[in-house]
Amino acid sequence: MLHTTRIMFAGCAVALGAAAASGQSLAIGWWTIDGGGGVGSGPTLSLAGTIGQPDAGLLAGQTLTLRGGFWMEPAPAPCPADFNADGLVDTRDFLAFLNAWAAGDGRADANGDGVIDSRDVIAYLNLWAAGCA
Repeated sequence: MLHTTRIMFAGCAVALGAAAASGQSLAIGWWTIDGGGGVGSGPTLSLAGTIGQPDAGLLAGQTLTLRGGFWMEPAPAPCPADFNADGLVDTRDFLAFLNAWAAGDGRADANGDGVIDSRDVIAYLNLWAAGCA
């Protein structure tokens, strides 16, 4: 944990130094030392920390958003049968899948073999029939 903290502080120092070198003015208006912690990750970024994190609030830039305060439980895994992501598994999902499949959309690769073919229709039908737990 100590090693991770040192890396985080070093990363902050480098980022602040780079911003200062480019003529930008950065400031931390206030801070607190909060308990808890963990790791938040996405497709291209992972953020770990607790010490000095902002209290409950939102920090947003052009491409990044940081939610401060209490650490939240990760969102449940999406249900692959809910193809249109409306929270229900119904005929609209099946029709949305068929439209994607006919268009050669990569989301229609239901069996994950990298090829969109009739085996994907069978794989999606199995997912659709099983529904979401």
